[in-house]
This record gives sequence, C-alpha cells and structure tokens, in this order.
Amino acid sequence: MARGAESYQFLPLLPFRFRFAGYIMIFLGIGAAYLYFFGGRPTYFEIPVFAIVTSYAETRWFVFAQTNALDELAFVFSLLGLLAILFSKEKHELPEISFLRIKAIIYGVYGTSLFLILLYITVFGWPIFIAIACAFAFFMVLSIIIFRVLVYKYQKEYNNSSNTKEGAL
Repeated sequence: MARGAESYQFLPLLPFRFRFAGYIMIFLGIGAAYLYFFGGRPTYFEIPVFAIVTSYAETRWFVFAQTNALDELAFVFSLLGLLAILFSKEKHELPEISFLRIKAIIYGVYGTSLFLILLYITVFGWPIFIAIACAFAFFMVLSIIIFRVLVYKYQKEYNNSSNTKEGAL
C-alpha cells in the first residue's frame, strides 16, 4: 500500500461545488426546522409515509402513516448538507490537505466518543435516543471545524515559510 502524501489523492471526495450545495441544504434544513417548531407546521407537509415502525397512539409495524414531514426534512437536509461540506474537495486539493482531512476526521471520532460517554453518564431514559441521533451530526460539525482550523494553520504556516524563503533571497 502506498504511504506517501500522493496516495491521499485517491480519496473518494465530492467535487468542490458540492460544498455550496451543502450550505444550501443546511439552510433548507434550518428553514424546515423553523417551520416545524415555530411556523405552525403547515398542513401541506402532512403526507402519508411508509414507516417500518410508528409509535404514537399505538405501535404499528410496516404501515403507511400520516405525518408532518418537516422534522424529517430538516434532519435529512441538514445531514446531507454537513456530509457534502465535510467530504467536498478544496478548490485546490493538495495531498497535505487530504491528510489534514483524515486527521480532522480522526479527531472528530475522538471528540464524538467523549461526547457520547458524557451523554451516557448524564442523560437517562428516552432522551438518550434523541441525543444519540444528534451524535452523528455532532461528529460531522466537529470534524468540519477541526478541518477548517487545521487548514487555516497549514495555510498560515505555508505563507510564513514562503515569505521567509523570499526574504532570504
């Protein structure tokens, strides 16, 4: 297996333009969440959906259930948006940037694991399932933030070293 920085060019990343689409999806997700929680849940989002299990008045399996799909749309759009942002290439994707992406994802796993441990020792009962559902989104947000910080530091260091080389000439 190749071990050099050039081996990171084969990461299965999305094209750069997907980052913009990711921000649009997050915006749509926030809009759907706003409508669901504060906008009176418009009735045109009341649709029948196939449910593997639904548990409102009674627990039913493999049925079509009537539901307001705004909360599901909010979560799906937000998750897809975060995914697009996290896994979109940089405008100029260098092997070093790909390495920083992997490093950010590893730190994201560490941070999310710590987050889950804290959840398990502080949240009890049914709310833990909602918190766990948010853990993957937490992982992606944390990885994006760490990646942006690492890229910023890398670019700052790269610019400082190129200025030093020019000054030495």
